[in-house]
Amino acid sequence: MILAMPWRIPLWARITLATFIVEGVMLAALLVGHLRHTEQILGAQADARIESLRPLLNSALAGPLVQRDLGAINEIIAEAYRSDGFTYLVLLDGNGRRLAAAGLTADQPLPPLSPSLKNLAGAPVLHAHTTLNVGGHQYGDLRFGLSTEFFQNARQESIRIVVFVGVLGMTLSLFVLVLVGYWLTRGLSQLTEASHAIADGNFDARLPESSADEVGQLAAAFQKMSHQLKARMAELKDSEQRFFAIANYTYDLELWIDPQGRTIWVNPSAERVLGLSPEDCMKTPGFPMSMIVDSDRAEAQSRFSEALRGSTGEGFQFRMLRTDGESFLAAVNWHPIFGRDTEFLGIRASVRDISELKRSEQRALEYLSATKAERARLMALLSAMNLGVLFVGPEGRVIYHNPAFNQLWLLATDQDLLGVDVHQVFSQSECKLVDAPGFMAHVNFLLTSRETSEAFEIPIKDGRLANILSFPVFERENDYIGLLWVFEDITGERQTAEQLLYLAERDSLTGLYNRHRFQIELERMLQESARNTISAALLFFDLDDFKAINDHFGHKAGDATLIRVAGEVSGLTRRHEMLFRLGGDEFAILMPNATEQQATMLAERVVRAIAQIPFRLEGQVMHISSSVGIALFPTHAADQEQLVIRADSAMYQAKQAGKNAWRLYSADLDQTPEIVNRLSWNERLGRALAANLFELHYQGVYNAQTRELLHVEALIRLRDEDTGELVSPGLFIPIAEKSNRILEIDRWVLLQAVRVLASNPAAPPIAVNLSGRSFDDPALPRFIADLLNANGVQPSRMIIEITETAAVSDLADAERFIEALKLTGCSVCLDDFGAGFASFAYLKHIRVDTIKLDGMFIRNLPHDHENQVFVRGMVEVARGLGKTTVAECVEDEATLKLLAKLGVDKAQGYFLDRPQANHPALFSAHATGEKA
Repeated sequence: MILAMPWRIPLWARITLATFIVEGVMLAALLVGHLRHTEQILGAQADARIESLRPLLNSALAGPLVQRDLGAINEIIAEAYRSDGFTYLVLLDGNGRRLAAAGLTADQPLPPLSPSLKNLAGAPVLHAHTTLNVGGHQYGDLRFGLSTEFFQNARQESIRIVVFVGVLGMTLSLFVLVLVGYWLTRGLSQLTEASHAIADGNFDARLPESSADEVGQLAAAFQKMSHQLKARMAELKDSEQRFFAIANYTYDLELWIDPQGRTIWVNPSAERVLGLSPEDCMKTPGFPMSMIVDSDRAEAQSRFSEALRGSTGEGFQFRMLRTDGESFLAAVNWHPIFGRDTEFLGIRASVRDISELKRSEQRALEYLSATKAERARLMALLSAMNLGVLFVGPEGRVIYHNPAFNQLWLLATDQDLLGVDVHQVFSQSECKLVDAPGFMAHVNFLLTSRETSEAFEIPIKDGRLANILSFPVFERENDYIGLLWVFEDITGERQTAEQLLYLAERDSLTGLYNRHRFQIELERMLQESARNTISAALLFFDLDDFKAINDHFGHKAGDATLIRVAGEVSGLTRRHEMLFRLGGDEFAILMPNATEQQATMLAERVVRAIAQIPFRLEGQVMHISSSVGIALFPTHAADQEQLVIRADSAMYQAKQAGKNAWRLYSADLDQTPEIVNRLSWNERLGRALAANLFELHYQGVYNAQTRELLHVEALIRLRDEDTGELVSPGLFIPIAEKSNRILEIDRWVLLQAVRVLASNPAAPPIAVNLSGRSFDDPALPRFIADLLNANGVQPSRMIIEITETAAVSDLADAERFIEALKLTGCSVCLDDFGAGFASFAYLKHIRVDTIKLDGMFIRNLPHDHENQVFVRGMVEVARGLGKTTVAECVEDEATLKLLAKLGVDKAQGYFLDRPQANHPALFSAHATGEKA
């Protein structure tokens, strides 16, 4: 057990135990020797006693034996048996016969003689004999046994004394040994515990205090070794961490190859690069050569052999294979590895996948080439562009300028400004600025603030207008490198903007302000009048029987008439008065701060001037008259809308008086059912918009040949606020067109139609009718585009219908408005085509997609040969111009068949479909995309 587990028994215990065993063995040897010596002494004593007894026994028994005195012999033997420690006595004669005996019966055999007297340890009785001689003649033999009890007791006593002394000595020596052993080895135990702690990584374990003995010296040496080992372990751990980080987290495939060419270490990047784990790499025969493609292996083997001779190399490229069979381009660097004693340990090889790097290099070369070309193009572009470019460095000196800058600032084309201070550049310019100090102050602000600036206008005395935009330029490290100034000659742009503003607010035919500007100025005039408590006047007038001129002499003659009237009336208005063309032959005059007398005087001059204008039409000199209505603010109306209605009513009062006249609004004359109805309807329309009493009904438009539904037309209806019944559009649309309500109604209809399309993705397109007054709303096309975009509706699903009469009466505005609608992506349809047949030739000027034939040509078509001729002609013209045709008011089978025969593309009418609010094409489960 001691040998089996030496690490579990302390050293002092083992020393004590070994010493105790040695002492025990020595004590045992001493005891054995002492016993032997005692036995020898006792044997000698027994031998001496026997020798001393023999003469006595011989003298006592020899005589009676010679005399054959058996009685005396028996008495002597009995006496000797009782007193001399004999266990038995037997006397034998010369022939061996028993003569006398004591302690042994006659039938008991004689015990054999003891072989030796020196070993008395095992026998309780010593068997001996002596011969009885008289005169040299043997007369008998005495056999006797002596008890060895005395000898045994002496022997045991001797053993007890020896054992007691030995045990006492061993006990004392054991105690002394334990104390001495513990004292000697207590430092060694602490040293052992410290060594175990250090083995577990605890280098701060407590060591024995230093002393002058060997243990103290050993502890001091061990302490020094511990500190050195701790420092070395820290260095080794740090080195191991660095090696682990480098080896295991290196992007490249790292290899250690011994001098015999065997791979002995691979980092984990092998999994990413080759698809093999490090263990699989070590097991792969011939790795890494076996992973190189056949065509590159020979060259790689040559480089490999050269590397194993201790060379250094880098950048050798070859193709390797992954486990999936894909090859990639790799580059390897290698370095020899030497031990501390400069022993060559092999090579370290780093293998990198450079496929992407090569592709990046190729892209970089292509990019560099493209960049050079792009730079050349950029320089060419900067040189060719009309914008003046000036790049100013942080010190305020020119780094770059293009020819346009020189041209703008009237500098010589070949004048080089590089490195010139920017203030000097502008001082050299031939441009004379309207506000030169202000411009230079702005330049100084830009140089100091280094911020992006808004456009700053630079008026030039030669009539040009330029602006400057400033942009700070930074490098990638956010280092400021200068300012980029862009100069633009905006003279033409400003003129264009002014022209666009002019066109947006002016009538394209007469040059007068249009209805849009009229609404703005009317509102401004009334606000100023109310603020200053002064009166103002509004004059409405139109040309009597102007439609006859268009119908009989054509629209060209009608346009000339409108231009002439506008010119004559413009000369009658004062500087603060404004003349407007509201549309067609309708005009208006605003008179701020005007009295009733001033208004009536101007009306009289207008009527007289128009009546005196001579018009030469087809060789005839003709005159045209006008009707003027006057309404005063605040006498006749309290707001803008009411004032327009009163002026319009006054104009109709003038017409009822026989035309070619003017009338001041009179409430007494405004009692006719028509006028009262118009005024009340205007208020009803306002309430209907507020209370959402309008609703849309939808009527289908079908293919005239296949009778397939193509789209639906949205028709506005009004629900009476009192009875709840539907009101015919013919009752309120004309009234709405006389005021600004129709524009609100148009936008409401557009909004509702777009919402229906947005909620029903599978629904067919919807056609929406716009009034002629929409031409005066330049923002309407943008409103339509934004509405479609906000609701996610494709513009192709919206069809805009405008009436022919409105388009032809103001052809220039119609062309501009239709062009804007086309830009939104919506289709445009010309409604009621043919109602004014003089406009037939104007189709080539109006870019509509579809024309809708007026119902007057379709009703009773099978029985009206003339209408058939008209329809056939209109279809041919439309087809020749690439436009589709729609026939409305189809009310029977015969009409539909005849239209198909005449080539009409689409048909609409009660025979095919009646207007309904919940049209199945829009609101059925199929149209909404739901399951039936």
